[in-house]
Amino acid sequence: MRIATTPKQPGLAYQTPLRALLSRLTSNDAFFVRDHAHAVPHIAPDEYRLEVRGATGTQVLRLADLRAMRRTSLVATLACAGNGRSGFEPVPPGVPWDFGAISTARWDGVRLSDVLARAGAGTSDAYVVFDGYDPAPDAERPPYRRSLPLSRALDDGTILADTMNGEPLPPDHGGPVRLLVAGWTANHSVKWLRRIALAEQPDDGWWMRDYRVAGPGGTLEMIEAAAPMAIIASPQTGATFARDVVLHGVAYGEPAPARVLVDVDGVRAGDAEVRYDDGAFAWGRWSFALTLDSGTHRIAARPLDAYGNAGPARATWNANGYRYDGPHAIEISVSG
Repeated sequence: MRIATTPKQPGLAYQTPLRALLSRLTSNDAFFVRDHAHAVPHIAPDEYRLEVRGATGTQVLRLADLRAMRRTSLVATLACAGNGRSGFEPVPPGVPWDFGAISTARWDGVRLSDVLARAGAGTSDAYVVFDGYDPAPDAERPPYRRSLPLSRALDDGTILADTMNGEPLPPDHGGPVRLLVAGWTANHSVKWLRRIALAEQPDDGWWMRDYRVAGPGGTLEMIEAAAPMAIIASPQTGATFARDVVLHGVAYGEPAPARVLVDVDGVRAGDAEVRYDDGAFAWGRWSFALTLDSGTHRIAARPLDAYGNAGPARATWNANGYRYDGPHAIEISVSG
């Protein structure tokens, strides 16, 4: 089951237990949850309507209309833009996520490109704007809205999902229908999708301004993919062993980590290959065996890119606590 995390603002926040990351797919009841809704909408499948605005006018699609279109399926990892926030020093404001705001599922639905083809794009349309059915979270912020560049909306990894791990999409995961932007952080994947509109300009509302970090030139840039990261799923802090320890974990982000660097008490112990068995949009898996002396040890994991460059030994701090890029570390004891 999920682990409740207390947000400082309205909405749900539940982490996935790290032990659940050992599974190739995360069960629906263990999948992390984050939303900004004052209350989760519960929409009966036969009452669901999706408004699509384009050059050909406005269409209203029912769930049955979407399910009658060409179907697609993919395995994709969703990670909150703030996953790992508690690893920053000092910890920025926001949900105090550890490293469980990440999960992977099999999603079924229709490609957004097919829905947009029916709506038609105007000659100057370069963006797509998405609204959900969720009400405004509070008096300070509007209902959730995001926009995507049209080029990303047309990608085969951008779908309207109505099924999760073979089951109808649950309400707390955005059912009956959510946007899924595979490969980008989960804030792009609008839940309880109500309206899609082609537009000439990106949305510039509160939610588009919030999910930004400073770029190389110091200007604020929209977060797209998560930073490369490696997570140790097993063992966990506090575990005790004789001498032999086998680490198991996941890696994700862009560029996708090729290997994982493992160090023990600040000394490099070696590195492990990351295996991507579920396609380009799913996390990779890795393992590494250690033989340790008696005592307490700090074990840390960092991603390595295709050229052997490691992620930073200390996370690159930002005021919102987004795109954590530092190590994930545990402390274990060896008694043998």
